[in-house]
This record gives sequence, structure tokens and C-alpha cells, in this order.
Amino acid sequence: MIYSWLKIFTRHVKKSPLYPIINTLGLVLGVTTFVLILLFVSKELSYEKWNPNLDRIYRPIRLFDNGEVWESAPRIMVKTALEQLPELEDALLMNYDSGILFNKDGKKVISSAKRTTANFFKFFPYPIKYGDTTNLFKDDSQLVLSEEFSKELFGDVNPVGETIASLYRNEPYNFTIAAVYSTDGFPSDEKHSVLRLMDLKADNNDHWGNFNYDAYFMLHKGVDVSAFNKKFDEFYDQNTYESWGITYEQYLEQKEEAMYIENLADRHLFGKALMGKGANTLYILAVFALLILVISAINFINLSISGATKRAKEVAIRKTLGTSKLKVIAQFIFEVALQCALALLVSLALIEIVLPPFNTLMGTDLELLSAYNKWWWGFGIITILILISGLFPGIYLSQFNPVKVLKGNFSRSKSGQKLKRGMIVFQFCISGIFLISAFVIKSQLHYMNNRDLGFTKEQMLIINIRNAGETHNKLATFKQELKKIDGVAAVATGTRPPGTYASFGSNSNVDYQELSFQADMHFIDADFIPTMGIKLNKGKNFTKDWMDVDTSQVFLDNDGDTIYANEIIVNQKLVSNFQFKNPIGKQVEYWGYKGTIIGVVDNYIAKGFDQGAYPALYMPYLKGETGDWGKPTHLMVRLNGTAITETVASIEDFWTQSIEPRFPFKYEFLDQNFAKTFAKQKRLETLVTILSFLMIFISLLGLFAIASHSVQQRYKEVAIRKTLGASEKTLILSLIKEFILIAVIALSIALPISYLLADRWLEDFAYRINVPLAPFAITMVLMLTLTLAVILIQALKALKIDLVAHLKYE
Repeated sequence: MIYSWLKIFTRHVKKSPLYPIINTLGLVLGVTTFVLILLFVSKELSYEKWNPNLDRIYRPIRLFDNGEVWESAPRIMVKTALEQLPELEDALLMNYDSGILFNKDGKKVISSAKRTTANFFKFFPYPIKYGDTTNLFKDDSQLVLSEEFSKELFGDVNPVGETIASLYRNEPYNFTIAAVYSTDGFPSDEKHSVLRLMDLKADNNDHWGNFNYDAYFMLHKGVDVSAFNKKFDEFYDQNTYESWGITYEQYLEQKEEAMYIENLADRHLFGKALMGKGANTLYILAVFALLILVISAINFINLSISGATKRAKEVAIRKTLGTSKLKVIAQFIFEVALQCALALLVSLALIEIVLPPFNTLMGTDLELLSAYNKWWWGFGIITILILISGLFPGIYLSQFNPVKVLKGNFSRSKSGQKLKRGMIVFQFCISGIFLISAFVIKSQLHYMNNRDLGFTKEQMLIINIRNAGETHNKLATFKQELKKIDGVAAVATGTRPPGTYASFGSNSNVDYQELSFQADMHFIDADFIPTMGIKLNKGKNFTKDWMDVDTSQVFLDNDGDTIYANEIIVNQKLVSNFQFKNPIGKQVEYWGYKGTIIGVVDNYIAKGFDQGAYPALYMPYLKGETGDWGKPTHLMVRLNGTAITETVASIEDFWTQSIEPRFPFKYEFLDQNFAKTFAKQKRLETLVTILSFLMIFISLLGLFAIASHSVQQRYKEVAIRKTLGASEKTLILSLIKEFILIAVIALSIALPISYLLADRWLEDFAYRINVPLAPFAITMVLMLTLTLAVILIQALKALKIDLVAHLKYE
């Protein structure tokens, strides 16, 4: 029986190869796209899932009433929690260390280190490739390296026991390599090139307001997390109010936040700090992947039915001879399975070819065979679609009366036509939604690339200051020397330039009377605001880079602590929060200082388009009795646009010879760095554009085959009408109007759905466009044009038929 089915299938492929080829090609494209996106989604969902203690590992975070989230914790809080909360089995503390300059046989490599308590591998049990876990973190001269970083420094050898010369905080230091751990195949946000034992004796460790540490709790088994969250918040309140020296009632009146523990599994996509947006791109891609597979399957079903209807008489004869419905269905499933098997084999080969460029596009490192891939998802979905694709034409044909089929042409029955029309409408509707989505995303990205950001990003060079401890003493000198270099227009320094840099740095409460708001704290020099092109709305700029604290103006706060006077600049957002009508001269308190506002700058987009303006406070680098505080971390050099390569080379020569000779020179252009803030949206736009045209191509493949089949069925009609004198124009209109109507119906459904989806997607941006109308018009014209072109090809072919050949039996 199987052999007989195989011969029948082979005979039909040779007789009519168009349908099998188009069928297989559409399925190949659909399965390939589906599997690629499934690989990406699988990896994103697999973060931390490999951790055996995942259900017991939580991290403490701070939730503010205004929606802000702090993902850090005070060390004293973690230490006290271990002592007072019996629900905790253990706690892990980490924070970032200064950058370390490694020098291996003349090769200089800079890497930041993550300081950690000795129980890191209890919380994150990565496999140790070289070394022994029992001898790790004996002291802070030992380093544990990731396998990737170990290869960069030492090559593919075991470096355990090796000593490497380094420069740490501008002092020579010899580190010993204690172990190397593997991270490949273990998706996690806690992957670090260098791990080092934390210095628990560091200053300011015992202040409840020092939120400078990353922390994780390991709960005992069976702990009620909801009940613990309430207890944890109360624990924090009780200890915090005592540390601030106020009554519990006073503390509760001022309280504007709550402590909360969040499971490690939620961090990557569903963390509170992501504001519910972390998985949005993933949802979009998952839906698109499923839809494109469904479209491929519908295409497959449509073409299978179109091809199978030619075999209606074959089925009718077999049923007349006693073949059961079940065998008819089984035969069609067998034929579909053969085509699907071929499509799957071709798809696997195609996936291996396109996986490297797909990894580059998505910024990831996917592998076809990996532990985190959800193969059962893909296999299950594809299997179900194969069964449906085979069952549909089989059941459909097996239902008809053999006598009626043998008397006439079943393939022109109304039920058969309605089914195909409905599927084509669905295909074109989804294709239209895809295309409009791509255009809307592109429009938003164009807006993001061209909107006035409130600062100058073009031709702005950003240089990381590696040795802030010494370089800040040369501030005035090196700024003047850099300005003498040809091609340099202006020079400034700061701690938080716009772009990805703006997410790093200190925040503080800024208080005015009974009001208090969190603000980004910026240390800047007098040239920062004009060099960056930031608009000064009111008041004046700083006149010098370093501010001497005015010790003649000393204030005492409510606790009797000394507060020093200072001058500051704030942004418009902070002014709006405090509702200052005339902010110049107003005094606010922060960090033990009473700052007098001397200027107000305009809000600028510092952290990306998905985050609105955030309160900001700017101050010069501090120097005085309290010591130097806040040193420049970034150098901004605005170029004049001529001979940029030569100018950068001159800056490098000066920097490496006179300012930081022991560190490699690294720079970045601000516009390129700022583009990273919406890199995810750029990747989405590229992928959705590719998917849109792929979807349209698959739909047009199906339309081409179905139109060809439909027009061929009307050859006799065309021949008769042409013989009776019908014009070519009339014949063409009669052949194409049905498909144009299908396209119009599909677009009428797609347009309102697309508008709602686009508006919902744009809501995630603080700075956004209104839903544009152009993408809707372009999509309508493009899809109608393509549909018309495909149908016209078949219609014109019908006009050239041999009239005698089609009418000789009439």
C-alpha cells in the first residue's frame, strides 16, 4: 500500500510539479523562520533555568511610590537580615570593583572585576573548568576568570596558579589565578569576566542608605514568599528609622518606598525594574513566528486542496471501487508527510546557513543543538500543522459523492471556492499587519534618529578616564593642551554623559521643605554644558571646574549634622517637581550639602526614548575640608569636522604620553553610543521588515498557484466568451475582480487591527510619534499592486489560449 501511494505521489509530482515546488518552498521558509525565532525565544526564556536552587534564590529590591526601582541593597541590611530573619539560609553580596589593567607578555587588557563574598558558586553553580572550588576566594589577591576571558589572556591553556602583573587603582599588583569557570550553555545575567573576593572592611559599609551592593538571598525550603515580603519590609523599616535617629512614626510619614524580594528567574525579562516591558519584543517575535508558520501551513493547505481537486475523479473512482474514507485521508497525510519531511530537511540545512547572520542581527550566540532549546514546542507545533495540512484535503475530498464528482467538475463547487477565498483573506490580512508594523517601527526609529535630543551628539568623542585618582589633578592642564590640537573645538569632563553612560552613577534624595525627590547626580566642569550643547534656560553656568566648599556658611540640619553651602544647577524636571516659579536662589538639601540653585538647564534625553525626563542635579567637582569628592570619569571632546582621523590620532598621542601612559587609549563617538539605547528596537525593525516581505512572498506564492489553478479552470469559459465577441478588457476584469476583492477585504480587516497594535507598541516610549497614516497607504498600494501583477500574469496567459483546443468537444 505504501509503495502504491509513493508511486501515485511521484506520478502526480512529475505531471504537475508547480504545486509541490511552491508548497515545499513556502513550508521551508515558514519552518526556517519559525525555528530561528524559536531558538531566540527559547534562550531568552531559559535565563537562570539551569540553576538547581532557582526557586529559592531571590534578590532584595527597593520599590518607590513613583514607580522607580532600585536593584541594589545596603551591605548592613543583608548582614542584619541574616541575623534577624530565620527564613534566610544564606546571602550573597557583590559589587563592581575598579577596572584592572592586566599585562600578559606585553598584551594589555582592561577588565572590570566583580567583588563577591566567597559563596558565589553556591548561588550560581557554574562548572569549574580549571581549579578546585574548595580553594577559591581565600584572599582578594586571587582571581576567578570566565573561560572566555581566560582564553583572551592566556590562550587555551590551564592558567590556574599563574601570576599576572596588573595595575589596580594605579598601583602595581600581582594577582594569582585560582580557577576558571565555564559559562557557555548557562544563560545568566550574572556572568563576569573576573571574580574577586569582596573587601568587607571598606568604608561606609554600615550605613543603611548605602545602596551600592548587589545582593541575593537563599530562602529555606517551604518559605511563604508573600508573608516573607511583608516581614522583610517591616524589618527594613524598623532598622532604618533607628539608623536615621527619628521616631518610627516620623519615618512612616516620610516613607516613600517598600522593600521587596524578587525571584532570580524574573530578573532577565520580568523584573520590576523593566516596568513590564522586558518581554515585549519576545512576545512580538513569538507571535510573528507562529503566524508565519500558520501562514505557511494555510498556504500549504490551499495549494494541497487546489492540487487535490484535480484528483477528485481519482478519489471518486477509488471510492466507487470500495476504498474507505480512512484510506483516502491516510493517503493524503502520507503525501503531505513526504513533502513536509523534505521541507524539514531543507530547512535544517538553511538554518545552519542563516544562523550566523541571524546571531549578528540579534546580538546573541544561538546554536541549533543546545540544552535550552524548546524542541518539544517546535516539534509539537509543526507536527500538529502537518496533521491539519494532511487531514484537511483528505477529509475535504473524501466527503463528496462519487456520482456527482464523476458527472462534473467538483473543483468549481462553491464550498471549495469559499474555503480557499477565506484562507487567502487570512493570509493577506496577516501580511498587511506585518508590513504596516514594519513601517511604523521604521517611522519611530527615524524619529528617534532625527529628533532634537537636547544636546549635541554629532562629532563628540567620549574617552573613559581610567585613572581618575590622578588624572583629576591634571584637569585644567590637559583641557588646555587638548584645545590646542587641530580639529578640537571644545573639551569638557563629567561623570554621566548621555547615552549608555547615563545609567551609571549616583542618585540621591533632593529635599526642599516637606518635599523630597530622587535625582540623578552629575559632577561636571564649567565647560560641560556649553560643550554638550545643553540649553541653559535660566540663571548662569559654573565659572570654575572645582568648587571650594564655603565653610563660612555652615548649617545644621534637624539632627544637628553639619551641612555645607554649595552652588548647583538643576534641570527643568526637578524644578517642575518642586513647582518652583522662580528657582534661582532656592536652596535644596542633598548629601549633607545645602545647594543654592544658580541655573536651570533644559531637559534632554539622556537614557533613551523609553524613559522620560528624570530629575537631575549638577555640581562641580568638590574640593575643601571634606576632601575631594566626585572625580571626572569621562572626557568629552567636540571635533570641528575636519580630518577626524588625524585629530583622534593626535589626541591619542597626547593622552597616552602625558595623561594616562599606562593605560590603552579607548574612545567612542557619542552618537554611536547613544544609538545603543534603542538597539533593541533597531533589531526588531530589521527583523520585522524581513518577516513582512517573507510573509508577502509566501502569500504571493500561494496566490500565484491558486490564481493559476482558478484561471485554468475557466479556460473553456474564456474561450466561449472570446468566441462570442467579448473584449480582452472585459475578460481580464472578469478574471481579476475576484482576487482584487479578496485583497480589499483582507486590507479592510488588517488596517484597524494594525492601528490598534501600533498605538499599543508606541505607548512604551516616553518620546514617540503619533501613529502615521503613510504606512497604511503604502501597504494598501503595495499589496494591491502585487496582487494585480500576479493575477494579470495569469489573466494575460488565459487570453492566449488556443480556442479550438478548448472548444473542439463542445
